[in-house]
Amino acid sequence: MDAIFLGILAIVVLGIIVVLIYLLDKVNTLEGRNAIGVLTEAVGIAPAQVPDNGLNGLVGKALWDAVCGKGAGASLDAEGLASLRKRYSGILHKHILSLVEDGAKDAQAGTANSPPANREISTVRAKVDSWLPPQHVKAIYTVGFEAASNPEEIPRLSQSLDETCATLYARAEIDMPAAPYSVTVFGGGADPMGDDTMGAPALGMADGAGDGTGESGADAGADAGAADADFDIKPVTRK
Repeated sequence: MDAIFLGILAIVVLGIIVVLIYLLDKVNTLEGRNAIGVLTEAVGIAPAQVPDNGLNGLVGKALWDAVCGKGAGASLDAEGLASLRKRYSGILHKHILSLVEDGAKDAQAGTANSPPANREISTVRAKVDSWLPPQHVKAIYTVGFEAASNPEEIPRLSQSLDETCATLYARAEIDMPAAPYSVTVFGGGADPMGDDTMGAPALGMADGAGDGTGESGADAGADAGAADADFDIKPVTRK
């Protein structure tokens, strides 16, 4: 009789433990959903209304990590990751050129700033928060600033710009453009994304440059070409 009673008691206790585990899991799930709701409500967007930016909804450092094969990118198959990288290439291109532009403009204005790692890049679908490693952001900005301040340093700065850009493209595992970025920025008339219609390049881009990180690589390349064509700051001439 004692053995039967103890067996029944053990079953009841085990059942209570299972129920408690289930209830704790449900509470954690509900708390997670509520956190998402609070965050989206804070920016005025309901969870179901979060827009598709053409980049799997990724922004900022999460986007950069995904392109590098980490975070969300680690869950993508080879085809999906290749597609993401192709769509991201235009954003990377515009981000680099806009940093050079900022450096040149600040030098012309007689001010020096510390550029943020994040930058809003306009695309066909949406405005995307792009993030690049801070050390590379600073290096590219400095190229624009020093080139506008000391044109005689352009040969050295060209090498620095090309090395920094090569590092970024290698980390993102995206093929480098046919022409070096130094050619686009400092002279040569070639668009690094393959469009030779940009004319004489310069240190900067006008506001309202063409958008482009659509669904295809062709759209990304076309957008990058439009950005190059909108360069309007007087070129720094090689000495």
